Amino acid sequence: MKVMEGNYVVTSHACPMCGETKTVAITGDELFAYNQGAYAQQVLSRFDADVRERFISGICGECWNFPDDF
Repeated sequence: MKVMEGNYVVTSHACPMCGETKTVAITGDELFAYNQGAYAQQVLSRFDADVRERFISGICGECWNFPDDF
């Protein structure tokens, strides 16, 4: 969804464990690069690791940090 000239809001897939989604705003250039096959680590480098992982594997930071006795 375009929110202003050159910026887009994108939403991740739902986390397979809890169902939560994540929404971030990225530039048109970032969106184009991602759609052309650039890695999320490159395109989303300004976001923290939890956001990047959400767009890579779909798993949110809370579910990624499961207990050691799992």
